[in-house]
Amino acid sequence: MNKKLAEFMKDTEEIELQDVDLFAEYLEFQMLPSIVQAAAQAVLPGVPGKAEWTPAKFSLDLEFPGKIETIEFVRSNGKKAVIGGEVVPPFYNFLGLDKRNPNPPLVTYDVFDMGAKMMLPKPIKQEYGDVLADPAQWAKFAVDKFGAECITFHSLSIDPAMGDAPVKQSRKFLEDILQAVDVPVIIGCSGNKKKDVELFEVTAAATESEVLMLSAADKATWEEVIPLAVKYDHNCLLWTSLDLNNQIKMNKDALELGLQRNRIVMDPTCATLGYGMEYSFSIYQRMRVAGLLGETDLAYPISGGTTNAWGAREAWMSEKQAPEWGLRQYRGPIWEVINALCLSLVGLDLAMMFHPVAAKHVKEITSQFFAEIPKVLDDKGYYDWVSANLKR
Repeated sequence: MNKKLAEFMKDTEEIELQDVDLFAEYLEFQMLPSIVQAAAQAVLPGVPGKAEWTPAKFSLDLEFPGKIETIEFVRSNGKKAVIGGEVVPPFYNFLGLDKRNPNPPLVTYDVFDMGAKMMLPKPIKQEYGDVLADPAQWAKFAVDKFGAECITFHSLSIDPAMGDAPVKQSRKFLEDILQAVDVPVIIGCSGNKKKDVELFEVTAAATESEVLMLSAADKATWEEVIPLAVKYDHNCLLWTSLDLNNQIKMNKDALELGLQRNRIVMDPTCATLGYGMEYSFSIYQRMRVAGLLGETDLAYPISGGTTNAWGAREAWMSEKQAPEWGLRQYRGPIWEVINALCLSLVGLDLAMMFHPVAAKHVKEITSQFFAEIPKVLDDKGYYDWVSANLKR
């Protein structure tokens, strides 16, 4: 084929093909010097002679005057986890850049008070097994086996629709978890507004010696929940629904109620992949960029319930129902990993995750992203991996 093309081009030096399909295991195009020169003269008309390449040194001129607040979760034993403090966008670890972010995203592992009774996806049950029946053992298992640096304890059973358990039961579960693990704990809720306020009243007081986080205050509960965080010196998650203006308003309201700036964490809602991820991505990005550009009303760390990925049917539907989607044991965790990684690229500081293997991988991947780019890339390593995949 190439010999015939060469013969055709001998006189005309060009050839135009129409309605032609090329099939080849390996195809290489070469730009002849004369073509490069002609292209350069077309771009730079009137320049006589041969075009020359001028060496230039690449440099970054970035200016972000703002700074994201630093939030600490501190146990009474002194162990802590830190989020926030950013001075540049996520993973801006370029060589020669003066500013670097101090803290990688924090992954927190979900623990529920009624795990054995919940309709959990099979991959979750397979990982946790019998510990699902005991929140304290569940939390300990996540820390000991998967290296969890933070736990989020959700009290679903207090909801009247889920059993209407007394909040004193949740307090007991929380105390057991704090005894079982030495890492910070986030105090989650049920979604029932009346019972959640009661829950935070009891648990915030019982953990006064710790700096934990009440999750969450929203448009229906903020006036009751935020003062509890102020009184007992806890962090507070401020939850809104994909609305930048509502998030700004709630942040301001929290400050007026006495919540310190270093106690505020935002949660603008984490939509799952395929069901609104682009909206969350856009809101997270706008919040983070605004904060770094000096908008103090949005200069706070951002949390996301990436566990929501399991609400997508693509994550939990069995292979019998959708064999073309592949194995559920991989598909579900991958769905959750993608959710967390997408949002971490635009400002996610705290990823609330469910599947322990997914959580572990997000922690490892974001740690690699967070590391400084090496000055010299080995001949073997990145390039071998890329070329090997391209050949396949």
